[in-house]
Amino acid sequence: MSILSTLRESFAAYSDTVTTQGHIVDADALRPYSYSGQQESSPSQHSIHDGGKFAGGFGPTQIQTTDYWTLRARSAQLFNENLYAKGIIRRLVTNEINTGLTPESFPDEGVLGVAEGSLSKWTENTENRFALWGKSPGVCDFLREKTFGALQATARQEALIEGDVLVVVTQNRQTKLPTVQLVSGNAVDTPYLGIKNLREGHEVKHGVELDKQGRQTAYYVRQKDGTFNRVAAYGEKSGRRRAWLVYGTERRLDEVRGQPLLTIVLQSLKEIDRYRDSTQRKAVVNSFLSMFIKKTQDKMGTLPMTGGAVRRDEVTTTDDSGGAPRTMQALGMMPGTVFTELQHGEEPVLKGGEGTDSNFGEFERTIMQAVAWANQIPPEILTLAFSSNYSASQAAINEFKIYLNKFWEDFGCTFATPIYQEWLISQVLLGKIAAPGFLEAWRDPGKHDVFAAWVNVEWLGSIKPSTDMLKQAKGSELLVANGWSTNAREARITTGTKFDKNIARLRIENEKKADALRPLLELRAEFGAEETDAAVSAMAYQIDEIQNQLSEG
Repeated sequence: MSILSTLRESFAAYSDTVTTQGHIVDADALRPYSYSGQQESSPSQHSIHDGGKFAGGFGPTQIQTTDYWTLRARSAQLFNENLYAKGIIRRLVTNEINTGLTPESFPDEGVLGVAEGSLSKWTENTENRFALWGKSPGVCDFLREKTFGALQATARQEALIEGDVLVVVTQNRQTKLPTVQLVSGNAVDTPYLGIKNLREGHEVKHGVELDKQGRQTAYYVRQKDGTFNRVAAYGEKSGRRRAWLVYGTERRLDEVRGQPLLTIVLQSLKEIDRYRDSTQRKAVVNSFLSMFIKKTQDKMGTLPMTGGAVRRDEVTTTDDSGGAPRTMQALGMMPGTVFTELQHGEEPVLKGGEGTDSNFGEFERTIMQAVAWANQIPPEILTLAFSSNYSASQAAINEFKIYLNKFWEDFGCTFATPIYQEWLISQVLLGKIAAPGFLEAWRDPGKHDVFAAWVNVEWLGSIKPSTDMLKQAKGSELLVANGWSTNAREARITTGTKFDKNIARLRIENEKKADALRPLLELRAEFGAEETDAAVSAMAYQIDEIQNQLSEG
């Protein structure tokens, strides 16, 4: 007797079933508990809550196994062929990354035991040096093609399409600085012929090597010749971060690979694109016949469409019965043709209006709203359609800001911060940046707080500007005046700039203004304000006249 038959006989009292990979098995056989005890006399006194409101209401329960390869292939296909899929991905990357997230260094002066504000110059120097490194493709990019901002956009796009992307950091032997290499998640796979010399207790799941504790220790990358290269997550001798996966969406607890963003809407986007193509094709085919003359009385026809200003084409058709070929004439009318003096019983009948689907627009909006909602994007942002009033548009922007703040935190921690830490370690080792106790804390787990204090950083992207900047500026001024916010925070969320740098630049600009006004003030002190202003006005008038003459001549 088969195992399946045994299970069915053992749990024949229960009628609900579970579907697993095409096979039907009894649900209770898969439950992690069993019911024991005296049988109740009344069946209504005992029931099992399984989520269904009535017997069979939920339908078959599926124990799903994720087919990452098919999901990645379909997602990539949709990105290449489907305008909705491409629009979703590109819209997200543009809003999330734009030109790249920028770091704001916040070393914890209290943990480091230094005076408050004493590291402001250190912070500015570190940020400036990192910006210079990130703007040099020949230094930061392994392929020497992209800036750090462009690498962020590429990593995010690949993670959304493929589900994840492998980030590999190597040290450039010439600059002694880290370079970033991106590997498509599709290339990370388990070797087909098995793995030799796999460490005891380690296992490989979907190309990711896990140790006994389930931590990711290495990745197997498929090469162009079909062989596989093992990339360790950390250097064997240095212990420095070398490779890690960046995911496009959230993962369940035991999942080691990511699913593409479009996973949940693959079929919906495919079908809406088919509907759009079908509607368009219907309109095009129907437009081939623009007009015909309808006769309602048995009279000699005037044949108005066979006159001048037409293009005549002949089409010869045959059938399978072997009959004589039939020749049909198709007439193409010139624009602006008007029929007059039609015979009684003749009327022109227009074609083309019934070739479009009036319900497609509403159907498209409904589907795209569902897609936007599933991906935490306001429909206005996704479709770039701000047709509502100011309050509604601002509410959509504010909702999207909540999403962006969360994304910047997550992407900064998973992609940018590890690279920033490796860069800072290299800078300190090279003596370019002074950070007392930093290297010692890096090597000593007992001083992890000191290391964390030095590398503390936040990542910010391009802010969403307010639709009414005057209102927001007045609100920010009120918040700062009452101590409910700070200049640093308001500068960051309003203009996406850093308050300290703004003040430093304003000081330089004000000094330049003062230098420019100094000769005028000296003239006023010597000749008086009225005479000086009159002379300046006269000179300005003469300059305008000369410019006008030059432009006319």
